[in-house]
Amino acid sequence: MTVSYPRSVLDDLLTRARECRTPCGDGDMVWRVWGDPDAKRPPVVLLHGGFGSWNHWLRNIPELAEGGLVIAADLPGCGDSVLPAEPYDAASVAGIVADGLDAVLPVGATFDMASFSFGGVLSGMIAQRHTDRLRSLTIVGTPILGLATTGPANELVAVPADSSPEVAAKIYRGNLEKLMVRDPAAIDDLAMMLHLENMSKGRLRSRGIARKYPAAPDLLGISCQLNFIFGDGDVTLDPGLDAIRTYVDIHHAGAGFTVVPEVGHWVQYEAANQFNLALRDWLEGLNT
Repeated sequence: MTVSYPRSVLDDLLTRARECRTPCGDGDMVWRVWGDPDAKRPPVVLLHGGFGSWNHWLRNIPELAEGGLVIAADLPGCGDSVLPAEPYDAASVAGIVADGLDAVLPVGATFDMASFSFGGVLSGMIAQRHTDRLRSLTIVGTPILGLATTGPANELVAVPADSSPEVAAKIYRGNLEKLMVRDPAAIDDLAMMLHLENMSKGRLRSRGIARKYPAAPDLLGISCQLNFIFGDGDVTLDPGLDAIRTYVDIHHAGAGFTVVPEVGHWVQYEAANQFNLALRDWLEGLNT
């Protein structure tokens, strides 16, 4: 596996970021910021998925940053952020993120938020804390009605601690193919590098939280514009896309709802162009 090119992509984006830190557990939650703080468009806040980091959005940040400020979190216990204080649950983790936003957002600014997978589980609670400032919330690949209990997403293989790098990489690739994408060819060297780094740092027990706290109840009553985007091959959803669409039509009339064909759970990576276009159109529509 060649890593020199993927490393340069990651490092180039990191060198252009400004880092912010806010309280979390016994240390800090880490945020990275790109773009022009004086731009007229509201900042876009990005929350990643379980056992991920800010880099879940690597293929989206450059385009979003062209129009304004982009703020990407390492959620508590993920990436470079420390674990939250024990015992923690969805509400306490969401509270850390919501408090952090008060510090990292420009004073008085409204903002848009896009939340992927586990990030979407926390989004409703965060939105309720920032109802006067949050302009829109885009849910990306979050199983809002509950995680699937059967199928490939539940067939991930644990990596033995004594595995060689080659064996570990093979297992991780297989897990990515089962959980994150529809087309195995989407797992390129860059995706592998991001995943290996994220798995080496991830400590938050996000899946247990997601099983206990479906996102749907916390999204009810949110006053901002809601949007949803899924890959049609997302294997994490229970009871499935049709049921989610029906639920959204009933409970969130007027919400945007986009299904990207022939991609899986990590839609903003596997189909970055389609995702970026959909999100940009939604955000630009709010500006008119």
